[in-house]
Amino acid sequence: MKVENIDIRILIELQKNAKISYRELSENTGIPSSTLHDRIKKMMDAGIIKEYITSISDEAIGCTQIAIIGVETGAELYGRVASSLTELPEVTEVYGTTAQYDLMIKLRAYNRTHLGDILNKIRNIKGVNDINVAIALEVFKEEHNIPIMSEYIL
Repeated sequence: MKVENIDIRILIELQKNAKISYRELSENTGIPSSTLHDRIKKMMDAGIIKEYITSISDEAIGCTQIAIIGVETGAELYGRVASSLTELPEVTEVYGTTAQYDLMIKLRAYNRTHLGDILNKIRNIKGVNDINVAIALEVFKEEHNIPIMSEYIL
């Protein structure tokens, strides 16, 4: 499915508020509700809209420790290490990179003890040669939205 201008207008509104009603979405975009239903279903079926999620305040539940970790692996176990990291519930992001480290991950922990436990689990994954841990002291921006810029959409 090719993303069209009508879809872009819908996606922009849904990223602002995934719980928006079809009536309000129609008012904000000028697109009839019946068309919205069809377009959203098509985008979901095509995998353009992957899921609707709830963003939880880390401070409200006390999960405020954030670590960004570089992981060195051997080439032969790179995929296995990446897969193992995705299985850890505290790991929120895993990226293969061209940087100094083969993988970069982001994780969240409740306290230093919890963080230490997670780091030990990571160190014990077969194929992990070394890790470099950076603990975030402050968060200036953290968003999960994708910038929707029609001039770059294929």
